[in-house]
Amino acid sequence: MSLPELSPFFQRYIALWSSVCLLAVAILAWERKRLLPEWRDYVRYLCVPWKLWIFAPAFLFVTFAGRYTDDETWDVVSGAGMSILTYLTAPWSIGLLYQTLSGSRPWRYLLVAIALILFSSSWFYDGYLLWRDGAYTVRWWANLTLSTIIYFAAGILWNLEAGEPRDELGRRAYQLGFLREDWPAPPRDQRFWPLALATLPFILVGAFLLVACVGWSLSGFAS
Repeated sequence: MSLPELSPFFQRYIALWSSVCLLAVAILAWERKRLLPEWRDYVRYLCVPWKLWIFAPAFLFVTFAGRYTDDETWDVVSGAGMSILTYLTAPWSIGLLYQTLSGSRPWRYLLVAIALILFSSSWFYDGYLLWRDGAYTVRWWANLTLSTIIYFAAGILWNLEAGEPRDELGRRAYQLGFLREDWPAPPRDQRFWPLALATLPFILVGAFLLVACVGWSLSGFAS
């Protein structure tokens, strides 16, 4: 396959995001001794049952629904890749972003958070389509804006957890996991029902943007 011909803008843009990703990888490698125990907790944090139950149908939809739309860039690879990357990275990167901006982590982690957010929601998509089509997708900007919103919604959704009882009636406050000192260790209360209403806005944001921003057709059923 011959190298694609790219405009100077896209050459500079690819160089920029490639450099950001490589620098983030270097920071993670440098910090690996500190981060490995945290990542082991984070795996258990992701495996809380209600999070897996929400991810499963979302993954199936995003992976296979593209054939029924007018979006030529939405195929099994781009859909599955972005959904898996979002699930694996969004809760941690959004928490990382908050903790860096609040001063509880060094500022170098801000670059890691930005790289994870943009690679998962945009740059993986761009790179895959550049390899697949031999050209930079014209949908790159629309995907960057919309997918980043979905990514943030997913990151907040999977960080939701029930707080401590706040009154004598046992009513519970909602909280974000990354506000805990021992985050990303799994929460003590892993039930879904106290969070059911709190999850709806974030689920609806993702669903609306996925469904409303493309044209739909039944022709995919015939292929």
